[in-house]
Amino acid sequence: MPKHKLFRIEAVKTFANVSHHPAELQGKWRDIFKNDNPITIELGCGRGDLLLALAAEHKDRNFIGVDLKGVRLWSAATNATRQNLHNVFFMCTNILDMSDAFEPDDISEFWITFPDPYPKKPRKRMTAERYLDLYAKICTSGAIGHVKTDDEDYYKFSFQS
Repeated sequence: MPKHKLFRIEAVKTFANVSHHPAELQGKWRDIFKNDNPITIELGCGRGDLLLALAAEHKDRNFIGVDLKGVRLWSAATNATRQNLHNVFFMCTNILDMSDAFEPDDISEFWITFPDPYPKKPRKRMTAERYLDLYAKICTSGAIGHVKTDDEDYYKFSFQS
């Protein structure tokens, strides 16, 4: 097991900019961010490199990173704090469970960058119909979606969905 992994898994549970309970967040985004700026989410944000860069560049937007792995979010949340980014928040949850955290029209933009292609289980792809239905429930009607992949089959699959 990598050095510090267990420490980071426990430590991230105490961070003010990370939640492990999405249902407790619904309807509270204005209070969390202390503004009503548009919200961008990154699904499967990992260590948050893209999300933090976007947040630093666009102070007039709020950013939420979603990832299942607490160790990855430890890095993202720690870097957000070090960079003094108050327009960033993280959720440690399965993407299919994140709808509990949002009301319709909460999200105006989402990013999916280089997701696992799941060659043998296309239903698990983040552009599968069950995921797209979820995004439609929480996004505004004019929401912008960004999907980046280097997997040709995933790319083709995403346009068929």
